[in-house]
Amino acid sequence: MATKPSAKAIAKLNATTLFPEIKKEIEKNPSLYAIRGFFIFNITKKGVPMTEWYLLFQGFDAPAVVSQKRPEIPKAKREEQPIPVAIFQLEDSDLLNFMSGGLTGSRGIVSGKIKIAGAMELAEQLEEIFRKAKGADKTLAYLEHKRGKSEKARARL
Repeated sequence: MATKPSAKAIAKLNATTLFPEIKKEIEKNPSLYAIRGFFIFNITKKGVPMTEWYLLFQGFDAPAVVSQKRPEIPKAKREEQPIPVAIFQLEDSDLLNFMSGGLTGSRGIVSGKIKIAGAMELAEQLEEIFRKAKGADKTLAYLEHKRGKSEKARARL
């Protein structure tokens, strides 16, 4: 039986920093709510499951949810289709590339770096959401910050 990753290991993940930043951008930009879909991200590190992140978009009916806790999906109204679901599995390091636009969903699937199940058409819309939420800018700023911290640590040695 696999052991559960430690809180410290999860805190060091890129996902732990990037998803909250994307959440802030989504909260500032209600136009991103226009889609309806539920995204599940299974984040791994060297193939070992580490954490899950959930993004729930309900159109303009409710604010988007970005969380590590699985949100409840509301039942579809009579005239609506159920909310489609897309499940992603990717390495934490590949998440940086995906959010920055350096790894598209189609290239990730072909290369085996991203595995997607469920509503493929919904998965394609995610790249547009990241673009509108300034995912590339946030990711690049995160990388610069991370690089600066590692240079400071080396300088102390």
